[in-house]
Amino acid sequence: MYYTLDSRVRGNDSSIQVIIHIMRIFTQFDDELRSLWPETTMPFYSFAWHKTWFDHFGANEQLSIIEHGGYIAPLAIREGIAHFTGGEEIADYLDIIIQEQLDSVSWNQILGVLHKRSARAVRLCNIPEGSSTLTFFNTMPNTAIEKEDTTPILTLPENFEAYLASLDRKKRHEVRRKMRRFEEEHQDITLEERTDIDLLITLMQNDTEKQAFLTPDMKDFFRTLPTLGLTRQFVLTLNGKPVATTLTFEVEHSLLLYNSGYTIEGSGWYLKVKLIEWAIKERFAHVNFLQGGERYKYDFGAKDFLVYRVSEKL
Repeated sequence: MYYTLDSRVRGNDSSIQVIIHIMRIFTQFDDELRSLWPETTMPFYSFAWHKTWFDHFGANEQLSIIEHGGYIAPLAIREGIAHFTGGEEIADYLDIIIQEQLDSVSWNQILGVLHKRSARAVRLCNIPEGSSTLTFFNTMPNTAIEKEDTTPILTLPENFEAYLASLDRKKRHEVRRKMRRFEEEHQDITLEERTDIDLLITLMQNDTEKQAFLTPDMKDFFRTLPTLGLTRQFVLTLNGKPVATTLTFEVEHSLLLYNSGYTIEGSGWYLKVKLIEWAIKERFAHVNFLQGGERYKYDFGAKDFLVYRVSEKL
């Protein structure tokens, strides 16, 4: 770690105050960095998430994590490109982590530090719409800002019948029809909350696309998530046998559906609709389906919430 100083003058003719902020640049996830990391309920922004990502995937990363005046810029440089730590393929949102009431983030100074540390460009992914990071880069010339993906979000009413009534006629009929059909075809259906990441991994591997994603390092990363105190896992069983599971995060008044797997056709869909029903009973305000524009999310009534990618040469 090393330091730079930022001096600011504030006041008027009768009252002048010089404010000096220390900019700390961390090259490892140590106890001092942990103590400075702002508290957050978003798992993708937590110290534990970023450190665990680095422990599993950071062999070729040059950490350049900046703390300055109450915010953390969790950055690393790989092959001359600066990017957010935390894993763009596993963290649905990435951004500066800011304390409440903070006035501003010194992105100009951050870019200067990255340039001095031999970064030739920045490529920042999964930035949520409304972020101050996007506000800054929108003012910069020669910056490319592109839609990265969408994280569809469902706003929940006070009860399940009101939720069904909020859907248009065709979608409402389809949800009811599919629920009724699944319940007629299967007996002894239960929804349980348990911790069984190996079950999640096993069921995810039924999807050929997820097979390639689940490298040995990725499986080890998933197995660490319950130890971070971040997750809730739900399992759908038929006659006592697990047939579908979803790993979720609880963030303030939102339930985030992170990853899932299933065996029997329709069991993954049915688990999701039962999670919507459960979330309504538990007084959640939203169900966030996280990244991906799959049709079923919109059939459930979710609306787009975009994430963006920023690219700029230094």
